[in-house]
Amino acid sequence: MDVTALLLAGGKSSRMGTNKALLPMFEKTSIENISEELKKVARQVLIVTNSPDQYEFLGLPMVKDEYEGMGPLGGLHAGLTASKTDTVFVSACDMPFIKAAVMEEMLSKLDDYDALVPEIEGRLHPLFSIYRKACLPSLIDCLHARELKMTHFLDKVKVKIMKHTEFQLYAKNHDLFSLLFYNMNNPEEYEKARKLETHFNTQIW
Repeated sequence: MDVTALLLAGGKSSRMGTNKALLPMFEKTSIENISEELKKVARQVLIVTNSPDQYEFLGLPMVKDEYEGMGPLGGLHAGLTASKTDTVFVSACDMPFIKAAVMEEMLSKLDDYDALVPEIEGRLHPLFSIYRKACLPSLIDCLHARELKMTHFLDKVKVKIMKHTEFQLYAKNHDLFSLLFYNMNNPEEYEKARKLETHFNTQIW
């Protein structure tokens, strides 16, 4: 499938106290590791950010929010609008353990849906999901109405919820599979990620 990857790097990282995209993981920054996995499934990786100077070292194209201060919905709008493909894979910059194999499974299940969102052990991950340009009208409606919760937006589009039990990778290794969706929002979660890093066998996927 022809797909563009959107890497959302517009958050303020207020709970972390520093830019979590630039935190060291696997001997690189978190955003470098994530972008390398996205490159394996996407024609192009776009960084969605209002601070482009911080990410110039990646050598990737960047786009700014048209709707500033609107959180992830504003970033999704900017990326979907800029994308040259109909389908985009969106990732936040705080998920250091993501793997291309998970994205490939998700893309294979998109079918004729306008969006696909994984639900892992009861928790939705709308910032590690797939969206088509058909979502743009509903997305713009939410932005104009300032309905900025991702769940409000998802209620308006044709979305497939992909539960963890639908992933072949889940059957392969339950514990490591849940780790793939781990995100870090504060110093404690980052320290946990650094400890988990030493046990994470990247070759299993």
